Formats: sequence, C-alpha cells, structure tokens
Amino acid sequence: MAQHYATRPYGHYRAEVYRLFIDVLAWLRSPIRILDVGAGPGHLAHEYFKRHPRRRDQFVLLDASSEILKIARSRLGARADRVRTFVRSFNMPNWDRGIGRFDAVVSNNALFHVRPHKLPAFYRACFARLRKDGILLNQQSFAYEDRASPYGDDPFALFTQKLPAGVLPQTPGLTAAAERRLQEEAREAAAEHSAALAEARAAGVRFADGQTGYQFLTVGHHIERMRKAGFQCGCIWRKREFAVVLGLKGSPRLTR
Repeated sequence: MAQHYATRPYGHYRAEVYRLFIDVLAWLRSPIRILDVGAGPGHLAHEYFKRHPRRRDQFVLLDASSEILKIARSRLGARADRVRTFVRSFNMPNWDRGIGRFDAVVSNNALFHVRPHKLPAFYRACFARLRKDGILLNQQSFAYEDRASPYGDDPFALFTQKLPAGVLPQTPGLTAAAERRLQEEAREAAAEHSAALAEARAAGVRFADGQTGYQFLTVGHHIERMRKAGFQCGCIWRKREFAVVLGLKGSPRLTR
C-alpha cells in the first residue's frame, strides 16, 4: 500500500498546493526547520529541495507508516543531512515528544484523520512546537459549511463531485482520459485499502474506533480550534472541498 501511494501521480489539487506551500515557506528567512505532519513519501520535501536546492533548511517528516517513511528516506537520500523521520500517529498521546522546535508546521491532506475531540490538543501541541514567529499550513478535505461530508450522498456533494473540471477547476490541465485514469486509480486504491484492512484484522491487528475513518470538519471548525490554541489564522486558498488554512504565531520574518 505504501508503494502504491508513493507512486501515484500528484493529480487533482496537489501540484498547485505544493507550489503554494513552497512559495510561502521560501519567503521565511533561511535556514528554517519544517515539521511535515502526515508527510507520507516526502512529496513536499522532494519538491521543495528541487525548487530551492541551495537553501539550508531542514525537514522533519512525521507519519504513522514506517514503510512509507522508508520510501521518503530513499527518495531524499541526497538530502539525508537535512531530513529526519519519526514514526508517529498524531492521534496518539505525546505524538510531538522529542522532535524539537520548528519555524513551520505543515500538513498536506492528512489532518482529516485527527479525531474531532483531539483536534484542540493537536493544535495546542503545534503552537507549542513552533518558535515565537512560526507558521502553520494545513491543506485537506473539509466538510461543507452544513457539515455534510464532501464525499457523502447528499444532493450538494453528489452534484459538485459530478461537475466537470472546467466548471469548478479541480483538475486543471487534465484531459478526459487522464481524469478517467485518476478516477479508476482512486477506485483501485479504495479496494486495495479495504483488502489490506481485512487482511490486517484477520491477522489479529486491532484498530481503535475511528482509526481508519475520515473526520470531515468545516474550515470554520478548524480555525476556531486554532485561534483557541493561540494562532492568528484564516483560509488562504480553496477549491471545492479542499482548502489551505494558514496560522501565525507572532510575526514571522520574511526574506525581504
């Protein structure tokens, strides 16, 4: 499953969001230390170092899968001196213990796995781990404002998901054939995920309630929890159910 996830094309929103993340991070005064929560195979760090090979910044990649972090370390081997990895689930207590302080905390399409009752503590931990002028960037799928799931069966979700890319630009530049291929890959990935979970359960692996599910909350819900944790924050990008939320701790220093 880790290899399948790592080799899938960026598709959809990711190429655009990675550029946004990289552009924001590159305006912070180097060198900076960046925590990537739910880093997966290190896509963001890989693209960052391609764009800015001379910056002396460091990434700390945190993910619950040791297998996917092995792939990340292999991809980023040439930057080994600037990359560290931690196998951690951000739903577990003390997930941030021993990882140090950071100038930026980022997460791309991962935090909808945080269970709702743990979200306030998660943002408090992020705020505590940031240095006095740090930033937080979070991109993920959010619930619609009526709290309906973006992948549910209510009329709004069904209608928006069926609209072509040219109407609500979710997949700019994709041909119809490429879009069909991505949809087929999504169906295959879902089937493989279900099979992997069934195999794990048959082997005796136990999952906590909600551990394998998505927790869709609204942008407003996240912003409220971030502000209570101490952040100044708001939404800086949005397409359909995908959004980027930016949080500030203090007044980050820019390069110019």
